[in-house]
Amino acid sequence: MTFNIINRVIKLELLNEIEVRTLLLNELNKIYGDCSNTRIINELGLENGASRVDVAVVNGIMHGYEIKSDLDNLFRLPRQMEYYNRAFERMTVVVGRKYVNEVRDIIPGWWGIKAVSKDQSRLIEIRKGRKVSNQDPMLLIKLLWKKELEGFIDYIGLPKSYKKMRKNQLLSLLMKEAEIDVLKTYVYSVLKERENWRPNLNPKADL
Repeated sequence: MTFNIINRVIKLELLNEIEVRTLLLNELNKIYGDCSNTRIINELGLENGASRVDVAVVNGIMHGYEIKSDLDNLFRLPRQMEYYNRAFERMTVVVGRKYVNEVRDIIPGWWGIKAVSKDQSRLIEIRKGRKVSNQDPMLLIKLLWKKELEGFIDYIGLPKSYKKMRKNQLLSLLMKEAEIDVLKTYVYSVLKERENWRPNLNPKADL
């Protein structure tokens, strides 16, 4: 009987993914809430939905946050890393306390680590992480919708007739024509201003 009571108490002390996400969004909204040049995006799909980062912050760079609560497991993390390492200039994994040491052995050295505090009221920075420049241009350009790709044609001054191309043809063409810095500037601008996201991918991070 005593064991069952203790077990129930332990389970109550473990935060789930939604609760950890709430802590993260509270923190990000405090930092960026008044910044008109920043957008906090929930569940940003990568590589046409092959992977999805829990939270992305887009301003002058793109910073991804992957959440692993104490009720999650780390089985998918190595596979997710393959996409995140190609998409983001900064990455932070946000974990429950039991995974702090384990994630150190899995993630790259440039990733940051945040963990839930003992009183579960906030996140603690365990490792700051650093900015890198390993982004894959094709993965970035695939973040754009067809109409946004057509807008990129105007942005870099290509003939308007190119807009008649199919999306895959357009992707190949633009990859040859656009420099990475120009592409990043355009993609980040589009993500910050985009409307009409699918309902289950609504990027508004209001709590």
